Amino acid sequence: MEQIQYFPAAQAPENPYFSILIPSWNNLDFLKLCIRSIREHSVVPFELIVHLNEGNDGSLAWVQGQQDIAYTHSIKNVGVCHAMNAMRKLAKADYLLYINDDMYVLPAWDQLLQKEIQAC
Repeated sequence: MEQIQYFPAAQAPENPYFSILIPSWNNLDFLKLCIRSIREHSVVPFELIVHLNEGNDGSLAWVQGQQDIAYTHSIKNVGVCHAMNAMRKLAKADYLLYINDDMYVLPAWDQLLQKEIQAC
């Protein structure tokens, strides 16, 4: 298995309700849009954790510049399963959310999930 490096966020949230895990493979433009939508449309406290497969399209440098994003990195593509298992090691929240880097979330998307969790 390819070696994976771990990098906690420099400015991690203290008590996230959700840990949002986003695997990415050289998809910088979509990754930026996905994370922007999460930042703009989330209501519930969260932390962002990204796995970068390769990251040679500028995504590694971009994520390194984001103080609130924890990330894992592999020089080669290790696939989604290894990426998810690596990212969960950095997760602080009780609830893990898997979001692809090409997804876009809508306003208060996370509030609906929290409401369903609390209803159980």
